[in-house]
Amino acid sequence: MKNIGYIRNSRISQQNSVEVQTKLITDFCKNNGIQLDEIVIDEGISGSGEKTEKRDGYQSVIERIQQGEIDRLVVISISRWGRNLGEIYNSVSLMEKMNVKFLSIKENIDTSSPYGRFTINLLSSLYEMELELIRDRVKDTLKVKKENGKVYSPTPFGFDRVGDDLIENKKEKRLLRKMFKLKDQGFSYGKISKYLTKNRHKTKSGGKWSRQNVYSIMKKFFNEEKVTYSFC
Repeated sequence: MKNIGYIRNSRISQQNSVEVQTKLITDFCKNNGIQLDEIVIDEGISGSGEKTEKRDGYQSVIERIQQGEIDRLVVISISRWGRNLGEIYNSVSLMEKMNVKFLSIKENIDTSSPYGRFTINLLSSLYEMELELIRDRVKDTLKVKKENGKVYSPTPFGFDRVGDDLIENKKEKRLLRKMFKLKDQGFSYGKISKYLTKNRHKTKSGGKWSRQNVYSIMKKFFNEEKVTYSFC
């Protein structure tokens, strides 16, 4: 089990250069009675511009944490470890699961202390809030697109996609009306699918009909379009 320091530096001229970060981590460990066994470096890597998948040093640390080789990870600040809140939270959660202590010098975070655990819980709450905000933004975007007749999901049966616009497909609409008429006559979804297959009707992707896709298309069309059908 090793005590590892991690350094990320995006530019040679950056204020927190490799040399500066190395000294800060080394001095911190010395002053706190921590035997520093190794320092892992990602040099010339931008935190905002590069995904963690492209950071070899970061990935090696994560792998060693998963393999139970690390006891303590020290960074000068959370921003040196990562910029994406989700990735930071997931990686620190992994460390917590593997009993790895995470220390960030500038933020004075030590996950082995009550304050450090509180900070991680706060980080978790912020991450959940970020996810909720993203969900709300996506929901609002889809609502606006839907209200303006724009494509907001895979092209639904009964429509064709032209750019970002939905154009009515009259042939598919007629088939939909037939499906609802058969349902009103007492046909099950399975029997409707057999009828469509027998009469050589295809799904939007050109495949065969099944009970499940008949049910899904009819339910989606009825619920989302709010159409009242008359089959006189």
